[in-house]
Amino acid sequence: MSEIIVTTCPGGRQSSHLIPLLYNKSRFKLRLAAHSSESAARLQATYPEAEVQTCDTSSLTECRKLLDNATSVYHVGPSLHSRETEIGVNMIDAAVAESQKPDTKFKHFVYSSVLSTQHRNLMQHDHKSRVEERLLLSPLNFTILQPTNFMDVYPAGALAKIESPSIEYVWNMYNPNVANSLIALRDLAEAGARVLDEREAHYFAQYPLCSTSPVSDAEFIKIIGNHMGKKIQVTTPTFEEGVSKLLKLLYDGESGVYSPDHVDSDLRWPASKGDLRPDITRDEAERLVLFYNRRGLKGNPSVLRWLIGREPTTVDEWVKIQLGG
Repeated sequence: MSEIIVTTCPGGRQSSHLIPLLYNKSRFKLRLAAHSSESAARLQATYPEAEVQTCDTSSLTECRKLLDNATSVYHVGPSLHSRETEIGVNMIDAAVAESQKPDTKFKHFVYSSVLSTQHRNLMQHDHKSRVEERLLLSPLNFTILQPTNFMDVYPAGALAKIESPSIEYVWNMYNPNVANSLIALRDLAEAGARVLDEREAHYFAQYPLCSTSPVSDAEFIKIIGNHMGKKIQVTTPTFEEGVSKLLKLLYDGESGVYSPDHVDSDLRWPASKGDLRPDITRDEAERLVLFYNRRGLKGNPSVLRWLIGREPTTVDEWVKIQLGG
């Protein structure tokens, strides 16, 4: 019988890259945790051989049902969500309960966290740090993945559709001269699939994951422009503009350039789309923009290089892929 792998946020950025690497593999049966009936229908149409289960992960009871008879879970917490800690704790406690059943098949909890959870000024990092602590103190076999910011939010394809030889890049959310390490979602998906497949070799490991050394938005956009043969001017948004753009990117998918496919569609803002405390969500967004206006999220690609057994994707390679090169 196939082993059941549960994935949360299956309609989001990470899982949309990970699931194809696991889908229809004879060893695994996927159980996808949808937040709504609409999401469940989309997921079932996309992955007809997977089991799709509607689940409110803010409920421990529903999390326990989600993990019933499961072997592994790949938990992606919602980004900038007021109940992220509660959701993560529920998933861990449900896994503990499942692992203690007399006939348990449960073996592995994989948590996709974030690089540098020590940055407590970033509220979402603090939330994830508390989830990590709950996992560290549990009796579970776990692996913690700590990816940095995603390359895939950069709108290379949309920029290529603009015919003007000179473009003003207005979609950045903070100081474009502050450098951050980045990760390509295809690299993160490959790392996640390997961890789930090899399992025991990664028990109790924590992996900081970056595809690149620090690079600024201005440098990144210059590379896109070079490939397009266009000059792209990068503007610096005001604080209020940056917060507004971030919330639209995460919860509306209507920023004018980012595809709705890049949105964690199960957990949109405001309350009618998954978060009952949008005021706290806005607090998180404001803290994030303040942080990135002055400091970056910096890491090293060596761990990812070792984990996936190849050179991580460079900015230049990623841009070529996005532009069909």
